[in-house]
Amino acid sequence: MERADHSRFKGNRCARVFGSSLIALLFSTSACSSPPSAQEADTYAGLLSWAIELSGYPQPATAPTVEFVSQAFFNEHACGGRECRVWGWYPNTGQNVVYVHEAARKLVEDGSNPKSLLAASIVVHEFTHYLQASNRGMAPYECSEALDLEHEAYTVQNAYLVAYGRYLQVGLSMHNAGCTENPGQAMVVPAGAQSTGLSP
Repeated sequence: MERADHSRFKGNRCARVFGSSLIALLFSTSACSSPPSAQEADTYAGLLSWAIELSGYPQPATAPTVEFVSQAFFNEHACGGRECRVWGWYPNTGQNVVYVHEAARKLVEDGSNPKSLLAASIVVHEFTHYLQASNRGMAPYECSEALDLEHEAYTVQNAYLVAYGRYLQVGLSMHNAGCTENPGQAMVVPAGAQSTGLSP
């Protein structure tokens, strides 16, 4: 009898381990997100048009895609394993993808939410970085150029917001920005310095 109780306990433990593994898999921090719906694809095409219009860069040969990712993804990939507050990132790898915080996806879709415009402006900002890279043939750039590119992307983002009759101060964290020593990483902004008005 004692043996039967012990095997029943082992069975429950296996179920708990399996259940925990399944939950961990569901909440893993992969960069993969579901493909955009037709409506989302139209929205992103419109946001790319805004980035082209406001930046003055030509239409790229290949349009970028948007992948919505977790904060853990940004901490690991954009910020060198450190905790940071990043809402979007184009890593300048020559790939046709920009990364945007997963919390922005529903906001972009929901035009009735007051934060929708700000979330969409983040996509415009990242598309501007993609256009910058496409315009220079995806060539790498120096740290000093990174700051200029970031200022330009914030200028486009602000112009997008103003075009919709909203003035929000985005890009204030640039006053404290500096470059990391690792090419391809995002610029480092001290934690808490960057505020978008969005909360993950």
